[in-house]
Amino acid sequence: MSYMRVQVIEIPLSWSETMKMFRKRVEPALNALKKQKIVSSWSLVQTGGQSSVVIVEFDTKAKMNQYLKTMAGLREDIRADTGMQNWIYHGPVKASG
Repeated sequence: MSYMRVQVIEIPLSWSETMKMFRKRVEPALNALKKQKIVSSWSLVQTGGQSSVVIVEFDTKAKMNQYLKTMAGLREDIRADTGMQNWIYHGPVKASG
């Protein structure tokens, strides 16, 4: 069973400004965590002009908790700098069928 974390983000910047900030601050951290095998996979999906969803997958809950501790400071800095709002769901994902 894997664990998923879905973060819905609304940010008062244009999509191009958001992507510049994401590529500079968030993407390197996510890639480093993937290289350390804490994160199995991640993706960013634009859902509106100023909203997106970040989906991150983990092998175990312990790895998800490591990710949370690592990324919490970065998320708070971005929230303070941009006025971002976010909602998060995380939990186990079971295969069906």
